[in-house]
This record gives sequence, C-alpha cells and structure tokens, in this order.
Amino acid sequence: MPTIKTFTLPLALVLMVQAAVVTATDSRSQDIKRHAPPGITDAFYTCVDKADTDTNAAAKCLTDEQARQDKRLNTTYKALLNKLDPKAKDQLIHAERAWLKFQDANGALERSIYGSEAVGNLQVTENALFRVCDRANALDNYLYVANLE
Repeated sequence: MPTIKTFTLPLALVLMVQAAVVTATDSRSQDIKRHAPPGITDAFYTCVDKADTDTNAAAKCLTDEQARQDKRLNTTYKALLNKLDPKAKDQLIHAERAWLKFQDANGALERSIYGSEAVGNLQVTENALFRVCDRANALDNYLYVANLE
C-alpha cells in the first residue's frame, strides 16, 4: 500500500521542475520585480526587457531609474520638511544624513564583495537603486502621516 512518503519525493521533484520551467520563461523584468521594492517605475521594467543581455543598455536603465528615484526622494523630502515642526525637521535632517552615510558605506562594502566586473557593477547599482526607492517609500509614508495632522 503506497504511503505519503512514496508520493512526497516524486511530487516535490515535479514541483521543482515546474518552478524551474516557469522561472526560465520569465522575462528579465519579471525576475527583477520579484525582489524590487514598490515604487520602481514601469519605464524601468520596459527598459530592462529591451536591454535583454546588453550590459551597457541595462546600465543605462539603472542609471535612468536611479535619477527618477532620486528626484522622487528629493521631492518627498522637501515636501516633508515643509510639514514638520522645527524639532521634527532637525530629526529628519539628521536621519537623512545618517542614511546617506549608510548608503555610501554599504555601496563601498558591496563593491568590495561583488568586484569590478560588469555584472558586479550592475548588481551594486541595482542594490543602491532599490535602497533609494525604499527610502523614498519611507519618506512617502512619513509625508502621508504628516498630512493627516
């Protein structure tokens, strides 16, 4: 009489193969979306799909999205500063300076880990982009709360 153990291993193997097939058919942008923070633009994902395996084109996609996210972060930061009382304003300025130091230190660490090859540079740039987007998301949330008051 078959037991659950008899079916478990074959079922697990089938599921792993099926997941590998689905993953293999995903576009580059779908793969990135799985670990990207919310707020990354559709223009970035479209650009990445067009770039395909061209590392120079992919680097341009990252650079362009970094500029969009930097602009978003700076716009939100300025709007938030205008909503805060003096004490909270000073705290935000202090927090933002600390975040910038962290961003620099983390980038240096990642460059030493990933190396200077093209793929490593792309990974470091993507990680930095995602951190900027995460920070912009956090500031958006703070601005939302500040607007409620």
